[in-house]
Parts: sequence; C-alpha cells; structure tokens
Amino acid sequence: MSGGKQKRSPSLTTASPGPSSQEMDDRKAREVLLEAARRAQRRENMRFDRLLFDKQLEFVNDPSKTKAAVCSRRAGKSYAITVMALQTALRMPNVMIPIITLTRQQAKKIVWPVFLDLNKQHNLGLKFLRNELIVECPNASTIFLCGANDESEIERLRGPKYPLVIIDEAQSFRPYLSRMIEDIIEPAILDYDGTICLTGTPNATCTGFFHDATLPGSSWSTHSWTLLDNPFIPNAADWLQKRRAKYKWDDNHPTYLREYCGKWIKDTDALVYKRFSTVDGFDPEDDDWSYVLGVDLGYTHSSAFVVCAYSDRQNKLIVAESFKRSGLIPSEVAEIMQDLDDEYQFDSIVADVGGIGKGYVEEAKARFGINIKEAEKSKKRAYIELLNGDLVTETVLINEPANRDLLEEMNVLQWDEKKLRPDDTRYDDHLCDALLYGWRYCYQYLYTPEEAKVEYGSRQYWSQVEDKMEEQQEQLLVKVLTTRRPPRETTVRDAAEC
Repeated sequence: MSGGKQKRSPSLTTASPGPSSQEMDDRKAREVLLEAARRAQRRENMRFDRLLFDKQLEFVNDPSKTKAAVCSRRAGKSYAITVMALQTALRMPNVMIPIITLTRQQAKKIVWPVFLDLNKQHNLGLKFLRNELIVECPNASTIFLCGANDESEIERLRGPKYPLVIIDEAQSFRPYLSRMIEDIIEPAILDYDGTICLTGTPNATCTGFFHDATLPGSSWSTHSWTLLDNPFIPNAADWLQKRRAKYKWDDNHPTYLREYCGKWIKDTDALVYKRFSTVDGFDPEDDDWSYVLGVDLGYTHSSAFVVCAYSDRQNKLIVAESFKRSGLIPSEVAEIMQDLDDEYQFDSIVADVGGIGKGYVEEAKARFGINIKEAEKSKKRAYIELLNGDLVTETVLINEPANRDLLEEMNVLQWDEKKLRPDDTRYDDHLCDALLYGWRYCYQYLYTPEEAKVEYGSRQYWSQVEDKMEEQQEQLLVKVLTTRRPPRETTVRDAAEC
C-alpha cells in the first residue's frame, strides 16, 4: 500500500434541469398570445371619437349611405376619412376598403402618412405594404389607396365588394366620376349595404358630380367645415389673416372664398385654360399638314400622348388625337411612339426627358431609332399664356371626338394660389403638358397670307392702277429733288471780289 495521500475524485454538483425547448416554445407562444390579446383590447377600447373634433365627428358618424364633405384647405378632411376607414376596418374582419384619389401620388402624399402616424401613436398593429399602398389590419381587413385618373385604373375597382368607399379630392375628378360611382361603386357596396363618401374643396368651374352632390336639395347628406373649425391647427386665424394680407384677398375674393371658406364661387381667372374651341373630326384632305408628337412620361402617373397637326399655309394647328396610359414600362412607351410615327410621320417627337423620362427616351432610341427632342420646361407660365392666345384666336383647335380626356383636364385645371404654375398637386395635367410640349415645335405661325386677285377692268382694278401711278410719280419727284445740284456757298474770297 502506498504511503502517499489518496487522490480524491472531484465531487460533481448536480445542476437543476433547465426548461426544455418545448417549454420555451410554449412560454414564447403564451407571450405572443398575451401581447396579441393586449393589443386587441387596446383596439377594442380605443375611442376613435376622441381623435376628431365635433364637425369631423358629425360627418364620420352620419348614418347616411351617401355623404359628402365640402371643406376648405387644411380643414382636416383627410384625417377624418382615415379615421373613418380604420374604424370600419377594425370593426369588420376580412373586408376591403378603398380610398380613391385622382392619382396614387396624391394618396401617397396626403393619406398614407396619416395611417403611419395613427399606427405609431396608438400601437394598432397595422402592417404596411408601401409599394402597393395597402394597410393590413390584424383582423385580416385591408385598406388600399389607389388613383383613378384613367379607365385602366378605374377598372381595377370592379369585382370586390366593399362596406365603405371613400373618394378624396373629388372636385378634381372629371365627368367620369358619375359613371364610376354608378357602374362600379354602387354595385360593389350592395352586399354590405355600404356607404359612399365624397370629400373635397370647391373647384373654380362650379361643375362636376361633386359640385352637384353638395348643392342644396341634393340626395347626398352634405357637411362643411374650414380650417378655422380645426382646433389642432394653432393660430389658424392669424395665419389666414397674414395670407390674405400677402395676396390682397378681401372678403369677396374668389380664391379666399373657395379655398379657405369652402364656398362654391365661379372664377374663370383661376383656370389655366379659360377659352378654347373644338372641331367635330379631323380628316386632312391634302398634304398641307405636318405632325408633331408631344409626350409627358411617367410610370406611377400616366404617360400622356398628344398628336398636333399644323399647317403653315392655313395658319392652323389641330390637336388630332390624344390619350394617356398608366403603368407603362419604357418598351411599351417606345412601341406606342413607333406605332404613332408609322401613322403620322412626325416632324418632331418632344418629351420630358428629365428624371424618369431618361430611361424611356433611351429605350425608344435603342429599339426603334426614334430621336426625341427634350421638352422646354422653363418659362412655363409665359408659354401657357402664348398657347392661350392661340386658343382664343382659334389658331389652335381641338378635335373633340379624339380628345375627350384632354378637354376634361383643360376644363378643370387651375393655377396654384400664387398663379405661377398649374396646381398639379390637386389636378391632373399630363395631357395639358404634352400639348404644351408639342405646340412649341409647331410652325403654323410662319403662314403668310396671299394677296387676293383682282378682276381685270373692275373698279378695284383701276383704283389699284391709279394708286400705282401716283406712287411712281412720287418716287420720281423724290429722285429729282435728291439729285438736283445744291447752290454754291458764298466764300470770303467771293465777298472780297464784290
């Protein structure tokens, strides 16, 4: 037996067993369920009415199936319709609610940020699909924002059923608004016995479906309020007073009454194109006409095409046809240009090549060898006034059957408050821009009128002969007087000799 110390084996402490993976998964699941329940309770307890002031609340809670709000600018109507859409979507699972503006850009700029703010402030658990402009609610309901400035966009609304349809900035919509409501929206709300809401600010023409819907005696339930009723805008009265002083708006100024009092006041001076004339068809009988294509390019907004025919023998420009399409990729735009060029043999194709337009122009040149001139965008206000001059004198005429969308744009397009540029934030002007681009490359103004022929032996003939003889005699007299030798001046020497 060895005399050394026996080595002890180290004692092993027994650790308490940790939670199994199954237990961890169960705990995590319980936490998720509890958080979902808490959020659901918050949504259930949320008082949407506390987010609105009295006049907004009257509009939102109005049980009418067709209702409209005609408001001033900055009155809070976009906030009201956002709350209305959320309240309906969270109360009714698995439904779809569209908020329709004239263009997707308007919806993205005006309405979309309100959803983001409300979700952040009140932890509503909303999910946002930014590219599609879709708001997903926890109960599987969705709110989607869309434009409706051409037939293809309108047709996308056909098919689903909706408990609520909201149309914002309704004053900007052209006459197809009534067709859209009658043919697409009214059948779509039938299953839910749903509601249609219109909101907007008065336009300068005092025309359109929204105007008619908000007149006294209309079947629509109408509400109205202004920014002065909005308690969430501090110092609104002082701000408006300073603005009136800056632009010299008295109590009866149309812009003040329309934009900040929400009153329907007709004001042709606020329109970009005040007067224009049309023809019923265009069929050139000879080779007098030359052609120019004006193009306003876009993807999220419409690409617009305007064909101008001009004659320097007749001093006329006819807008032969125009149309617009949304969501076109560069190759599709290039194909449209090529098809039109095959038909018209353009002298020039003019387009806005800045920004997104550059890719479209390069595609057209690479695929079809189309050379596109850059649209002149400087001094826009001055050139619009020159075009207005041609429209008033009927040097420029519009072929009505082939330009209905263009005419609808021209009928409602307004200047901004400063009257420096068209208000393209609230009104569609893509076809108007394309017309302006094309018009600047037309040369009907080179026209020189021919002298009318006079019948030989007539009184006018002998009068012209007499005028010609008098003109020749005057020319001869001038020649004699200017060639006669002047008298010699008296010199000092001549005086001495005398």
